[in-house]
Amino acid sequence: MSPKIERAIYIAVIIVLSGVLLAFGKKEVELRNNLPMTVDELADKMSNPKINLQIIDVRPYKPSEEEEDEAEDTDFYTLVHIPGAIPMPDCDLSKTPKDARPQISPYVPTVIVSKNGDPKVFEKCKKFFKFVRNLKGGIVAWDEAGYPEDEDEYTPPSAGGGGGCL
Repeated sequence: MSPKIERAIYIAVIIVLSGVLLAFGKKEVELRNNLPMTVDELADKMSNPKINLQIIDVRPYKPSEEEEDEAEDTDFYTLVHIPGAIPMPDCDLSKTPKDARPQISPYVPTVIVSKNGDPKVFEKCKKFFKFVRNLKGGIVAWDEAGYPEDEDEYTPPSAGGGGGCL
């Protein structure tokens, strides 16, 4: 066999295998995005400083005065939320507090937190975020598991840089 034909065959095989590998990679990302994350898995990821993860809370931001007396803690972001969670009610930027908008990135691996892990809101969020998973059981499961919680209004993280001498 001539070297030109042999080289063409190798290149064709490499191209075909590359296409298959890309197709499998895309399918794996789709499958991972459809698997809900457990609260234990989220707590493990949050405790690892090497993992960059954003938590988006899609519940309503805060109750009105009439709703406040009858509302459960898990109904609204300001009553209870996962530490570091960014409020984005109904996965809608127009409903998001102005301070939170710059913190939201569609390209960072994201966990969506609703009250009970609502798949309808998650489907809406999948259009906005590239790598996204739903929290199985939502904030109710987080609360029942006894993991740390915050309450009150959203405050963006302070801008900081590493310390040290120059």
